Amino acid sequence: MKGTVILACDVYDPNIPEFSQEWESEETIQKMEQTILDLGYDVAVLSNPSEITSVLSTIPFEERKHWIVWNLVEGYRSPNREAYIPALCEYLAVPHTGSSATVQTLTLDKYKTNLFLKSFGIPVADSWLVEDKNQTPPGNLPLFIKPNGEGSSLGINEKNLIQNDTDWGNVLPALVEKFHSVIAESYLSGRELTIAVLGNKGEYTATDPAFVDYPGLVYSDLVKSKENFVESLDFSVPKDLSESLQTYAVKIASLLGSSGYIRIDFKLEKELPYLLEVNATPGFSSIYSTLPLLWEISGRSYSELLSYVLDLGFQEYKHHHRYQYAKDKNL
Repeated sequence: MKGTVILACDVYDPNIPEFSQEWESEETIQKMEQTILDLGYDVAVLSNPSEITSVLSTIPFEERKHWIVWNLVEGYRSPNREAYIPALCEYLAVPHTGSSATVQTLTLDKYKTNLFLKSFGIPVADSWLVEDKNQTPPGNLPLFIKPNGEGSSLGINEKNLIQNDTDWGNVLPALVEKFHSVIAESYLSGRELTIAVLGNKGEYTATDPAFVDYPGLVYSDLVKSKENFVESLDFSVPKDLSESLQTYAVKIASLLGSSGYIRIDFKLEKELPYLLEVNATPGFSSIYSTLPLLWEISGRSYSELLSYVLDLGFQEYKHHHRYQYAKDKNL
């Protein structure tokens, strides 16, 4: 056996779709488990926080370099929720897939990510952080408002497109009450695109981008659902736009210092791309998740994707200085 992979996961529960919308489905977990077994690894699927921490802390130190945790924990409500596994693994000197806790926490905050990347010349729509339900519109209408720290289009529907003061007054208070932190952005009226970047710092490669098509004006939580799958990818992106997006995507990955994989979404306005958001913990369903679909359109298999992601995680553990404290402390 090559080693042991722990699939640390939250599993989608249709009984609580609002909280678990970002979590992987049982079918995806099973597909990943079988694919990784076929690659020659042992696999353990763990979804209980106490069980995950107990297993990791009891691995003999000299064996930890042969274990790796695949971070599929999304949690809910906390601004640190996608950083739980990276922080724990780094502290215990156990390899993990994907980006560090720093990258996970930053990219989950859409407003701070916008400010950071805009300061380096990445095109970003004007945006404002709103945490007061009585605040008036901070910018020129139309605006688009959404939760600042949620994914999978949670809290988003066509009412979030604010055309006038009445729309604002009808939608904002409930959104702030429920999610506490809301981002308001100048509305981008063009098509949405998505692209993935794989690799560790200094060795990034962007996939071909794709348009994301969906019914209606808004990529809502009803569209982006594990039970509907009504969105589709259109790979007929013009060459000039494709090359521009790939350049931006690699620059974004480099600025953030991402590891393993990230997915980046853009939206057009007057044919120019603007950053929409960065997802450092994207889905890995072979059926509906965009990152595997972006990978596979180039002729590479789902199995090759999972193998590459695991290799990147082990490389990060071997070479990145962020693991040094834990390695030294555990000697």
